[in-house]
Amino acid sequence: MRRLAGMLLGVGVIFTACSSATVSVPDYAAGVEERATAYGVESDDLEERQLATLEDTVTRLQEELEGQALIDAAISETARESTKLFSGISDALDRYVKDLDAMTPPDAVAEDHAAYIRALDSSRAGLASILDDLPGATSFEQMDKVINGSGFADVQQRLEAACRALEAAIESQGPDVDLRCEATR
Repeated sequence: MRRLAGMLLGVGVIFTACSSATVSVPDYAAGVEERATAYGVESDDLEERQLATLEDTVTRLQEELEGQALIDAAISETARESTKLFSGISDALDRYVKDLDAMTPPDAVAEDHAAYIRALDSSRAGLASILDDLPGATSFEQMDKVINGSGFADVQQRLEAACRALEAAIESQGPDVDLRCEATR
């Protein structure tokens, strides 16, 4: 029994030592860059696919409909495809934030890491109103109001600034890093 208790204590000490070990800035930089790239690629692919689908749909509608029927159908399809796009971005952003949250940043960049996650969380919160209101939009102007009036649109400059600050904090410690901050717009 003492042996078992001693082994468990030893395993606990090793586990604590391993779990509290700090990752190096270069390793952190590689990990956060990998996650940022994955998020950026996924977001770009979503946008490209949804815009292509919308373009094909509008082309088809133009061949089939005229006048107010065409306008109404184009508005409906644009709202539907835009909702799909923002839903996909929301899902990708949820995974990105979860991945970043799971990381333990080095002390030298921990504050900027936390600020970036807070900005991403604000962006996620803004997507909720878009996803709630966009499907019911009945005009292109209303869609613009939904998107531009959301917290998502409002936070984009802050999000890019937080991303740039994290990049600068990492680079001040040595490694170059590209977090695709421009993709947050």
